[in-house]
Amino acid sequence: MMILKENIKEAAIKKANEINGFIVDVNISANNSIEVLFDKENGVHIDDCLSISRYIHSEFDRDVEDYSLTVCSPGLTNAFKVKEQYFKNIGKEIIIKKNDGKRISGILRDLLANDNVILDVKKKIKNTKNYSSQEVVVSLNEIKETKLKINFK
Repeated sequence: MMILKENIKEAAIKKANEINGFIVDVNISANNSIEVLFDKENGVHIDDCLSISRYIHSEFDRDVEDYSLTVCSPGLTNAFKVKEQYFKNIGKEIIIKKNDGKRISGILRDLLANDNVILDVKKKIKNTKNYSSQEVVVSLNEIKETKLKINFK
C-alpha cells in the first residue's frame, strides 16, 4: 500500500483547520519522506507542528507503510503557494515576478475575490527626492512567483 499525498493533505488540513491554520503544501519523496508545510495568521509555533504531526501519525500506521514525517513552516524565503499566504501578509512588502519577467515590489493591500492582487507601489517623482504611492492591480494568473520582501535594517 502506498501513502497518497491526497490522504496526508486531507488529514493535515483537518487538523490545521482545528488550530486556525492552513496547509501550504505537502510533499512525499520516493522513499516516503513526507514534508507538510503549515502556516498560521500569527505565526507557527512548535506546538502547532507537533499537533499536526501527532494527528497524521494517528491516522497512518507506520507498521503498514513506513514513512518519515516533518511538519514545519513554509519559511520566509519561499514563494507563496496558496491564497491564504496573501491574506496573512497584507500590509507587508512583497515582490511579484510576473510571467513576462517583470518584477513589482510594493505593500500588499488585498487579494480580491476575483483573484486580483492589490499593491501600493512607490514611484519616484522625477527631478525630486520624493515618492508617490500608486495602486497597482495584478491578476494571480499573471503571477509566476510572489515572495515576502525581507528587509535587514
